[in-house]
Parts: sequence; structure tokens; C-alpha cells
Amino acid sequence: MELDDRKKKILSSVVEDYIISAEPVGSKTIVDKYNLEYSSATIRNDMKILEESGYLEQPHVSAGRVPSTKGYRYYVDNLMKEKKLSMVDINYIDNTITGFGDTENLFEQAAKVISKILLRPTVLTVKTQDLLENIKIVRISDKILLIVLMSQSGTVKDCIVKLDLEVSDEIVDELTNALNHNLHGTPLEKLNIVLNSIVANELNSFSFILTKIIDSIKYELSKDSKKLSSNVESILDLPEFSDIEKAKNFVNMLSTKEIIDTSLEKAKENELGIIIGNESNEVMLKDYTIISLNIETSDKHVGKISVISPKRIDYSKTVATLKYINSKFKKILNKDNEKEGGS
Repeated sequence: MELDDRKKKILSSVVEDYIISAEPVGSKTIVDKYNLEYSSATIRNDMKILEESGYLEQPHVSAGRVPSTKGYRYYVDNLMKEKKLSMVDINYIDNTITGFGDTENLFEQAAKVISKILLRPTVLTVKTQDLLENIKIVRISDKILLIVLMSQSGTVKDCIVKLDLEVSDEIVDELTNALNHNLHGTPLEKLNIVLNSIVANELNSFSFILTKIIDSIKYELSKDSKKLSSNVESILDLPEFSDIEKAKNFVNMLSTKEIIDTSLEKAKENELGIIIGNESNEVMLKDYTIISLNIETSDKHVGKISVISPKRIDYSKTVATLKYINSKFKKILNKDNEKEGGS
């Protein structure tokens, strides 16, 4: 059904009021708060039509209406006006995301900012598609190695490997050179697969060391695939989670990395992606929204920031926040690239 202007205004009012109040919205609320030039009876009738068409839902017989997934989707695609961030929020972002440290630090700073500005429990996920610049192996003792991975975006990872056999400096140097020759430019997320292939085909003589190294690198990289913002514990304050079982289910969903990763694959590349409720085709995510934005420099994809929240989220402010953070990242990372190019 094509919505006329009146129904669009009513749907927009219901969505925006519900986002703020978390209470089902009735026709009287629309009349009193949004100054629409229609009678309460007309609004009530249109709300019933919007419900029958799947844009609104009525949780209880005597209650007002709340947006459905279809209603949120129509609002986001056709009715939402992007908010301008306040100077308070802009200053907070500018002062928190400083550019000091590596790319991982930037994402951690972004997590803090998002949690603070949106004033609700969110999840920041970083799905980096960074490439390996070089790998360095340092022999700390006869049986202990330090593995340092440097990515092309400047991120540094390190891990300790404890060996069963002693190794010499000569073997460490030889292995370091062989790995850099084979691994330079490899996506970090595929590093383990490539390593296993290299061990099987070209570096079999180092397998007694590489097996331990691969396990340590795999563990280190797995820690960075999803980061929770510091505000997750405040989930119990949201009306959606007055039922403790719903709160537990949400926390369990956050810990199920595969479900989130699968849904993020559906977010469009190179632009903002919003997945609402059952659009994800994941039962555990039917009551939640994922808003994602790719972080890009002038010449490469650095990662993806995603906010995961109950469907009742301020979509406009979230989009504005992510876009501003993205512009901040671009300035910092492009400036770093210019420095490297000029050095």
C-alpha cells in the first residue's frame, strides 16, 4: 500500500514518540504532541489502517500502537530526517578520538564515544579487513618467542609463544624472512588459513614451531573480531528488559559471535547499512537492530563499526554519530598515510 502524506506523518509521529517514550502511542498523544491538523478520529482510523497494513502493531487490546519492523524500515528509508549533532557531542567526539595510537586504539575510542552519546547499551563490532605489513619474531629465551604483527593500517598485535623445543637465533631469523616473503599483504582475517597452507606446502621443516605460532596468532586475532562498549551493563535500565529473561537472552545473543557476524555480512558494503528485526533472518535478532558503517580511508577499507540495540533506538542520531565518527577517522587515517608517504 502506498502511504499518503497524512499516513506518513502519523507513522513518523508514532515511531519518533515511541523511540523517546517506550510506551505504545495512542491517537490522543499524536493530536496533543505533534500538532497534526487532523481530528483524533481520523488519526485513530489511519493508525488502524497502518496496523492492518503491517506498519504498526498493537501489543494489547486497549493499548496504543508501536512500530513494527516494516514500520521502522519505512521510516528509515522514507521519513527519517538526519539530525545534526550538538556542539557538545561534536566536541566530545573530537576530544576523545584523538588519533593517538594505532587503528585499534581509534576503534576503542569510538566505542567509548558511541556508548556515551547514544546513552543506551550498544555493541561496537569491528570487522577489520586489514592487511599484514610484516611479521617479526623475537627470541626471548630458548623456548619462548614474541610474535609481533604489524598491519598496513598501523595496528600492532603481539603474542607470546611457548615452545616444547629450543630454537636458535638463526632458525628464528630464517623463519621470519620466510614468513614475511609469503605473508606480506595477506588479510589478517585469512592469516591462519594462509599460514596452514604455507606450512603444508613450503615450510614443513618449521612445523614444530609454526603449529604453536599459528595457535597463538589465531587466539590473538579472535579477540578483536567483536568489542563490547563499556555501557553494556546498563541494559537492565531499558524498559525492553524489565523482564530478566529478555535481558539474559540479549546478553547471550551478544556472546554468540557467529550470529552477529552472519548478520553483518548482509549489511551493504561501502555505505551505511541498517538491519532491523527479522530482516536478519536470525531468530535471536528479531527484536534488535544493527546499524553499521564501513570505515574507509582514501584508498582502503579499514573496518566496520556496528551498533547493536533493541529496535527502539534513535536511528537519526545514531546515523549522524556514525557518519561524523567516520569523517573523523578519514581525516586521521589519511593524515597518517600522507606522513608515511612523505617520509
